[in-house]
Amino acid sequence: MTPHPEKLEDVLRRYRDPAAVSSAVPHVSLAEAVAGSGDPLDVLAYLAGLGIPVRTLDDLMRINADPDEEEVRCFRVDEGVAVTIASQGEWLVFTP
Repeated sequence: MTPHPEKLEDVLRRYRDPAAVSSAVPHVSLAEAVAGSGDPLDVLAYLAGLGIPVRTLDDLMRINADPDEEEVRCFRVDEGVAVTIASQGEWLVFTP
C-alpha cells in the first residue's frame, strides 16, 4: 500500500536543513531519467549500485527499507517522489 502523499513544502519544512539556501527543487520526469537523461543528482545510478534498479516511483521508495542507508531518503509527495541526498543537502522530485 502506498502512503498518502504529502505536500512538498511540508516535507521540506520538516527535513531540509534550515541553514540551507532556500531554492527551487528541480522536478525530473522519472521516464526521462530512466531513459538516460535528466537525473542531475545521479540518484538512479546510486540506487542501482545498491542493487535497487529503478523503473517506477515505488522503486525509489525501496531505499527507505534499508536501515543502514544514510545517504538517500525518499518521500511520497503530491508531485511524485522527493529525494534528498544527505551529504549534499540537495533535493530533487521525480515525477511520473
